[in-house]
Amino acid sequence: MKKRLAGMFLALMLIIMPFAGCTAQDAVGTTVTEASSALQIDSTYFTDRDSKIDYEESTASKIVLSSTTAKITGDGAKLEDKTVKITKEGTYILSGSSDGLNVVVEAADTEKVWLVFDNLSMKGVSAPIQVLTADKVFITLAKGSTNTIEDIEVAESEELNAAIYSKSDLTINGSGKLIVNGKYEHGIKSSDDLKMLGGSFVITAANDGLNANDALNIKDSVIEISAKGDGIHSDKNVYIDGKSLNIKESEEGIEGKVVDIVSGDIDIKSSDDGINATDSSLKTDAVSSATPAGDEQNKNLEERPAPPEGFGQKPANFEDLPADVQEKIKNRPERPEGEAVPEGEMQRPEGMPHGAGFENQEGTEIIIRGGDLYIDASGDGIDSNGNLTVSGGKVVIEGSGSRGDGAIDYNGTGLVTGGEVLALGGSDMLQSFSSESAQSHIVVTAKESIAVGAKITIKDEAGKVLYEHITKKAFSALVYSSKDLVKAKNYTVQIGDTILETISK
Repeated sequence: MKKRLAGMFLALMLIIMPFAGCTAQDAVGTTVTEASSALQIDSTYFTDRDSKIDYEESTASKIVLSSTTAKITGDGAKLEDKTVKITKEGTYILSGSSDGLNVVVEAADTEKVWLVFDNLSMKGVSAPIQVLTADKVFITLAKGSTNTIEDIEVAESEELNAAIYSKSDLTINGSGKLIVNGKYEHGIKSSDDLKMLGGSFVITAANDGLNANDALNIKDSVIEISAKGDGIHSDKNVYIDGKSLNIKESEEGIEGKVVDIVSGDIDIKSSDDGINATDSSLKTDAVSSATPAGDEQNKNLEERPAPPEGFGQKPANFEDLPADVQEKIKNRPERPEGEAVPEGEMQRPEGMPHGAGFENQEGTEIIIRGGDLYIDASGDGIDSNGNLTVSGGKVVIEGSGSRGDGAIDYNGTGLVTGGEVLALGGSDMLQSFSSESAQSHIVVTAKESIAVGAKITIKDEAGKVLYEHITKKAFSALVYSSKDLVKAKNYTVQIGDTILETISK
């Protein structure tokens, strides 16, 4: 073992994965003609009606926008003081360009409304598209169309907090393009379910790119998001099944109570966690990092001891820790060479409270069943306040090297039964997969940070290269799992010029 990596070690473990259940969605609508080009969908997350994109143009009402006015042909819509009001169930084709005009859906709560965007451009008002009442609204992006919706930085109402805002279930489908600029807060917001099937989206937002109070389900869409808040946020569950998702800027990349990823080319850059599973109902009264010891604690986390003064739930980096805790970390004894990390255990720095931010939230989970994921996170790469399950796909995580974050973080069980995972991050908060897992993995730590641009090569005992990666961020801990790892075999991990030979458990 070379001197530069003398503190490295390796551990391999076995794992078993449980089956993850699903919840059925709403009933199929009947207001429009069956589409001949419907997507093949998972009925658990989408209805047949969600996938319909073919509409009858000859019988649809037509709304052509022009500055602050509109020409309306057909029934169900009227122009009132710079607002197009849609009050009846039916199909409405929207086109043209407006600056200072709203489209508002106020149908009966038993009625379904279908909006077709056909080269539509809207700006100059708060929430240009508003769904205030309806059973469900469908937006279809017409083939070959490019549509732009942009709100203003100062909203007329705090409730109207998105460029496309809906109080009802909202489905967006089709094959056109939609550009959304949420200058006030969110890009697209639904107070109920938000579903996206097909289409191409470019979304920028002052807060969340996509936001839903209930389920947020995506299938076969091409989505690019730049958000100051979360890229994708749901108070309940997030489901992603292809094609591509590029979150170029975010605080939390993807956040929901359950995050279920089936397929897709997914690239996430976040200033905090890349993927976060949390129960949002427990976050509203979270303890501030500035709360001194002895103050009243969050009622949802009752009986939790107060953190040390100046210490938050989960510090973003070493400098955020109190001075006495920093000193304990600096002066703690070295781990004996070759001593393995306890299976699945997080290596919390001495002095870090277990009660703050480490509760296992029932029903909270991250599930990765497939896809090609790359996560560049300045916080935790994958952070589940409940369980983590990986059964397929390819996952590369380059997390924070700070002492308050890890590439993988979960509070329940972390199981891997398939797929390939490379997780790079800091070693002080290192967490590997649970010992109950069915697929083996290796863990390597270094006493000193490995610089950007290091080449990682993992080989079996016959010299076959199992994995290669050139790092984009510094790291001091590595977790790797794949179907090619076999228990009780020799493996070589080469990082730069340093070669480390190890034997699995």
